[in-house]
Amino acid sequence: MKASLEHLGEPTGSSIQLKEVIQARFDAPYHFHPEFELTLIIAGTGKRFVGNQITDFGPGDLVLLGENVPHCWQNHRKDWLATEENPMAAQALVIHFRKEFLGNDFLSKPECAALRQLFDKARGGLSIQGPTQDRVARELMQLGDLAPFPRMLAFLNILHQLSQAGSDAQVIEVNDSSYALSAVDLARINRVYAYVIANYTQEVHLDEVAHLANMTETAFCRYFKKVTKKTFVEMVTEFRIKHACELLRSSQLSMAEICFESGFGNLSHFNKQFKHYMSETPLQYRKLVQEWQVG
Repeated sequence: MKASLEHLGEPTGSSIQLKEVIQARFDAPYHFHPEFELTLIIAGTGKRFVGNQITDFGPGDLVLLGENVPHCWQNHRKDWLATEENPMAAQALVIHFRKEFLGNDFLSKPECAALRQLFDKARGGLSIQGPTQDRVARELMQLGDLAPFPRMLAFLNILHQLSQAGSDAQVIEVNDSSYALSAVDLARINRVYAYVIANYTQEVHLDEVAHLANMTETAFCRYFKKVTKKTFVEMVTEFRIKHACELLRSSQLSMAEICFESGFGNLSHFNKQFKHYMSETPLQYRKLVQEWQVG
């Protein structure tokens, strides 16, 4: 899986692009584009990747992404191994738009102050929750039935609601500094993330990753730490820990099985790293989750 700069093309007959996704599974590669993106998941479950953050997603997941924020939604790995596919198992409504979709001067108007703040917050992606998610999801589902001009007005109202979301709008990726890189550097670092997303449950080879970045291993390690503020090993470990958390929540696999399913080489190292990142052991985490589910 390669990260890529996605060229969405010019919208035809509209300032915004509205796309309905209906397929067996979400399989878009890890990618980025200069357009903003508002995505509502209608059906399907799996993992959402935004920057270097991994989150479980399900129906109702609503996310606003800023310019060039790398992302993808992928079904759980078990869905890829299903013997019979449901062609409608993965459904989403996706809107792409440019910040200046109503003209270069639109956002400079005093009435657009809240909208400017919304777009600024979306640099690291926003997860929309609570009552705002409910209202916006309902209105998004109606956009496809509207003529172009009423659709634009309805979309402006949606953006207004998002700008007033307050605590319902949670920043996904706090460290968004990498998205201010040049196009060349952004593409380079996202090739690395794409490789990790595809391989973090297996053995990850530093020489292969450095080759993707067109660097020596030493130069790549320095470069990655400078861009992401963490080491490459730390990033891979975080992906694996989050995968282990999902297995602890949703399966009855043993600790050893979860250890190896998440890409760790031995149980002792898994337990040590899990406690370092989660401040509790895997067994304690599973027990707390079970108590919360029962309660």
